[in-house]
Amino acid sequence: MRDIVPEFNLLDEPWIVVRTANGLRKEVSLLELFRCSSEYQSLAGEMPSQDAAVLRLLLAILHGALGGRDIDGEPFPYDDEGQIDGALELWKSLWRNGLPYARIEAYLKEYKDRFYLFHPTTPFYQLAELDERDDAFGSFSTAKLIGDLLEGDNKKRLFATRSGIGKDTLNYSEAARWLLTFVSYAETFGKLEAKGRTSKDDPSVGVGWLGKLGLVIAIGDNLFETLMLNLTLLYSNGTPWGDDKPFWEKPVSKAERNVVALPNSQAGILTLQSRRALLERSNNIVTGFRFVSGDIFPSEEAFSEMMTIWRYTKQPGERIEHYRPRTFQPAVQVWRDFSSLVVQSRADGRRIPGVIWWLKYLVESGYIPSSYLFRIQTIGIAYGTMQAVTTDVFSDSISFNAGLLSELNSFWVKNIVDELSTTDKLVKEVGSLAQNIAKASGVKDGKADWAHGANARDDAKTTAYYVLDPHFRSWLESIDPTVDNIDKKIDEWWVTSQKLIRALGRELISNCSPQALVGGSNQSALDSYSWFISNTRNREALKKAGEKKHGKAADNDQ
Repeated sequence: MRDIVPEFNLLDEPWIVVRTANGLRKEVSLLELFRCSSEYQSLAGEMPSQDAAVLRLLLAILHGALGGRDIDGEPFPYDDEGQIDGALELWKSLWRNGLPYARIEAYLKEYKDRFYLFHPTTPFYQLAELDERDDAFGSFSTAKLIGDLLEGDNKKRLFATRSGIGKDTLNYSEAARWLLTFVSYAETFGKLEAKGRTSKDDPSVGVGWLGKLGLVIAIGDNLFETLMLNLTLLYSNGTPWGDDKPFWEKPVSKAERNVVALPNSQAGILTLQSRRALLERSNNIVTGFRFVSGDIFPSEEAFSEMMTIWRYTKQPGERIEHYRPRTFQPAVQVWRDFSSLVVQSRADGRRIPGVIWWLKYLVESGYIPSSYLFRIQTIGIAYGTMQAVTTDVFSDSISFNAGLLSELNSFWVKNIVDELSTTDKLVKEVGSLAQNIAKASGVKDGKADWAHGANARDDAKTTAYYVLDPHFRSWLESIDPTVDNIDKKIDEWWVTSQKLIRALGRELISNCSPQALVGGSNQSALDSYSWFISNTRNREALKKAGEKKHGKAADNDQ
């Protein structure tokens, strides 16, 4: 036991950054946040990934304080039907009347000792005793802890967001936020074990659990609504959660590379300890930290995770496909991945995120009006070589009418997804035009010719999606299934997207060289433009043009 006096309790000390109603940033304690959640716009930490880690902690607290009991604190009936009905009635009551602060406060104070950032036996999200790692590093500076520095073991960031002493130290509130973030997203390292504990038979740890996910979060009009929309009180098949507890209700585990069963509750998976860490401090500032690997579990069919998109894939050596979390791609706008958010089809290997299922359930149960405008935020992390350093943190969002999630309006979703496929074909056509113009510009060598054309094609497609982006978001947000005519609304997007793509085509042809207009041994740019106009004249022509591209040509255009 270390000679430490408990210090900086997260229940009472301000450390969570929120945005107030007038747009200012403010640090608040856990208790203040729950007491005034409807008065704050949102979480407003240093990075979206940090806000996601904090949000998951807040949700775990709500599950611990409220789960399994009605608004008066009485246990739900034991049978599944009673649990389901009780969960829905609890959510409806909370949505209408707000969070029961007294109940949340009493719950947190029961576990107050587990929320001290510094404590002799149970420091928050840490191990009180942590041996040195079995490598040359020992402890790390805070540059590894601070996510907005994105600094690797042996590569310094040239343009960091902090400098001087601020780069190498943290105050206690900052340390608490970044500790949550690190445990959730930590990079992969070759040797994470304490000295002498490495074994070649130990399972691979990989990055922290949240780093493996394409995070999907529902955002409300204020922080209270955001908490409620993500408070998934039922499993995504409509059954009650299990009895797994949040980390503060469990004994502290020291096990490294610890393979655990998939948590069967939200409280368990939201507080998973992917790393075991220990902050180091001097003169009331955090100067560094140490850590080892923590809890892991197989990601196949890990459906108690409600905040991710999924992919249905077969790994090398596997006989059957499995659902696994899928990450987002930094350069792909979220609307282009709309089907992954809203389309559920086992035949196509599609499974919607659990939080989207929950929102759909609430809409179809009448607890959220179909006129409500859902805003869905996505967050992704990109890692460098061997996943040993974070290279990018990116976020996007999309808004759409809640009525689109109703099963009664499933034909709307199908038509939107089909039209997005048509939009992709339009983008491919302008990419092909750019490629053909590049070839017609006179590059002689076959390899160089292809490389030049491919770059032009990819640049044109990127530009096309960039141009389409604000228009599609605005169009999707404008859809109201209760009043709009579906055919007219879908045609509206076709007209908009065709106009924008054709304008890009005109710009490409107007800027090409005289040599490209003639073409030489390659097809001239003017001929390519004529084909482009013909192929994009209507949906049927676009479909036929895509069907003609096969073999190597089709492969190259993907």
